[in-house]
Amino acid sequence: MCRRRGTSPARLGLFVAVSVVLGAALALAEPTFEHGVSYFGDFKYPPDFKHFDYVNPDAPKGGMLVLESNSNWRAFNPEGVATPGAGIIMGSAPTLYDTLFVPADDELGTFYGSLAEAVMVADDFTWVRIRLRPEARWHDGNPVTARDVEFTFDYLRDKLEKPRKTRDNLQSAYSVIESIEVHDARELTFHLQRLSGVSAGVVISLGKIAILPKHYWRARDINEPALTPPIGSGPYRVADFKVSGFLLYERVPDYWGRHLGVHRGRYNFDRIRYDYYRDATVAREAFRKGLIDYRQESDPRYWHNGYNIPARDKGWIVMRRHNFGTYVGLIRSLVINTRRDKLSDVRVREALTLAFDYDWYDRVITQGFYARPESYFSQTSFSAVGVPDADEIALLAPFRDKLPQRLFTHPFALTRSHGVGRNRNILLRARELLREAGWTVREGVLTNARGEPFELSFIIRSAAEQRFVTPYADQLHRLGFVTRVRMMESAQYINTMKEFDFDISLQGVGIGQPPTLELVSYFHSRNAQMPLGSNHAGIQNDAVDAMVMRVLNARSRKELTAAQRALDRILLWNFYRIPLISIEGPRVLYWDKFGRPPFDAEFRTGFPDTWWYDDARAARIKLAK
Repeated sequence: MCRRRGTSPARLGLFVAVSVVLGAALALAEPTFEHGVSYFGDFKYPPDFKHFDYVNPDAPKGGMLVLESNSNWRAFNPEGVATPGAGIIMGSAPTLYDTLFVPADDELGTFYGSLAEAVMVADDFTWVRIRLRPEARWHDGNPVTARDVEFTFDYLRDKLEKPRKTRDNLQSAYSVIESIEVHDARELTFHLQRLSGVSAGVVISLGKIAILPKHYWRARDINEPALTPPIGSGPYRVADFKVSGFLLYERVPDYWGRHLGVHRGRYNFDRIRYDYYRDATVAREAFRKGLIDYRQESDPRYWHNGYNIPARDKGWIVMRRHNFGTYVGLIRSLVINTRRDKLSDVRVREALTLAFDYDWYDRVITQGFYARPESYFSQTSFSAVGVPDADEIALLAPFRDKLPQRLFTHPFALTRSHGVGRNRNILLRARELLREAGWTVREGVLTNARGEPFELSFIIRSAAEQRFVTPYADQLHRLGFVTRVRMMESAQYINTMKEFDFDISLQGVGIGQPPTLELVSYFHSRNAQMPLGSNHAGIQNDAVDAMVMRVLNARSRKELTAAQRALDRILLWNFYRIPLISIEGPRVLYWDKFGRPPFDAEFRTGFPDTWWYDDARAARIKLAK
């Protein structure tokens, strides 16, 4: 006879408690809809927040802002020669079109929904589900739908001119999209490849793309030049234009997103006009006369001496530095092509780096205008400082035999000089490194054991680049190098880079913070032989590849910091680039007729979107007729 086993109250209570805990754990494991995307999972602003802290929610609307543009745009197609304010590629800050998310300029790696009402992300980042806002509208009144999102990404993948895709790192960025599944008018899912490195950063990259109207472009050839202004969904629309002359935007008064927390207090100018200037000198003079309201100045000569005019003495012109920390890297660097046998030896690359007298260059060429870049992630907590800590060593240990041993024992530091152009001890150290690599000076020429001279070709595109390179080439003559500086027009330059037919070129590196898939484009081995790719140095290094993936797979700030610092060390100690100018906040000038919030956001000064026209300030300024 079988006895039925009873359940005691204590056993029942334990069963219930365990069930609740397991249920809660399972619930936590299930992805849920959020009001944005955060690299680290934290949000400063709650759902339905009223406005960002760094805006004036009651900013007055009105007035016109006049800006300069050197973009010789010729049509309103989404890409090609970029139309000011109408680009769709990430980083273009579109005015005509909206994006799925917008960044918070006072948080690192956090984006909040704009067109997207909510986003759900799989724990393993194999899919992303987007729900669009029901109120989102195109300027013609039609709703923004999931089909518009699908159309935009199909265009980026299939129809955008291939060289443009390569140049903007889009091939790497959007190759992770396996398919797009449209559920209904407002919801769709991106299915992503199961690749190492797919993270919240990839989701953020998807959200930076401005969405195009399918119902408008499906009846037109999107790649054919179009002179009819297209419809958008953003806060501005095209009011007037003259190709290669000017472009005038007007504010959309009933803009669908004006009451959202991500937009309130922004887009305050009634009109924004871009005037085209082919020459920076002419644009500079136009600003001095008050024909342009605002400009960035990147030439130290003019920043120091070019604006000493009565209007500045009267306080009508303001000069200041703006914040910019959403991207880091190098605006300009000398890239050493490691695909060349003679440049594959790290001792040769270190000697070339030693021979560059940065302090002379800083004193004579840039006049102390820039801070010296000591890292690929300068002025951030992710730059390699001191010696590696325990977390970094744990990541680097598997590659210890393949890495310079100094990486583990010495802080990386670029050589300093007195800035007078005579650095005998530094050049002697460079010559010693070259001798160790098999290069000696014979009759004034650096040669190898076969008697072949060490020839170096620099390729440049402008007289401005020539000012950077020529003094360096002269310095290398003292070490016995045979140098040649080749100035090329655009088509020739592109073909030369495509064929890797150079020794040293001037290139930049722009890396989002936190980084996304651009790291693969710039540094990963799989892109070393990609024509017109961004791995200009031809880096093929297992340790670099591993650290790139570690950065992209980081799930906490601690993991990201260790991986980024380790990557920085490897890049620096291998001397792939000679750093010249780091990405930093721009120096700007403007006529003092604007209001702005009382403080700038930490990671980006919100110009022009958080500023407004101030009638009282403008009335003080009396321009000559």
